[in-house]
Amino acid sequence: MKKHIPNFLTIMRILLVPVFAVLMTSEIKNAYTYSLLILLIACFTDYLDGKLARKFNAVSKFGLFMDPLADKLLVLATFIIFLQIDILSDIVLPWMVILIFLRDFLVTILRLLMKKYNISMITSNISKFKTSLQMIMIILLLILLIFESILIDNSIFFVLKTFMILLTVFTFYTGIDYYRKNINLLLQKMK
Repeated sequence: MKKHIPNFLTIMRILLVPVFAVLMTSEIKNAYTYSLLILLIACFTDYLDGKLARKFNAVSKFGLFMDPLADKLLVLATFIIFLQIDILSDIVLPWMVILIFLRDFLVTILRLLMKKYNISMITSNISKFKTSLQMIMIILLLILLIFESILIDNSIFFVLKTFMILLTVFTFYTGIDYYRKNINLLLQKMK
């Protein structure tokens, strides 16, 4: 039973994505506050499922594929929603979301191809760091939405926009890093 808990937490995180999206786009009072709470729960389940998978020696093929996919779904859904929010329109730009999507799409294709050829993908700690930075950025932007009046301070706006630009570039770099570490293994197996 314990071995299934990490996968259950991953599924729960995937199911939180539409809940988060509905809240973010709703007219409910305090919707951004509730969205932040959902995001924090998702972040905690992400931390917990990895910790429990290692503790119970329950690392599974399902978890290895679905855990990063759950992160990608949450991050992409959030940034796409942020594109629609006027107050964030100069912080989260379409080209940023396109690059993040492109990176995630290409890494997922690589992951699927490697799985097809029974190759273990060489993962990277910088990708885990990237996900942490993405969650931090999303949390900061949600806090900004909750307390809209702080946007009046141009220095906060500048810091957030700079962080978002750097995060986008770093995210794309991690995709290049995945390909650099794995593409030769895949090409050798495909011959």
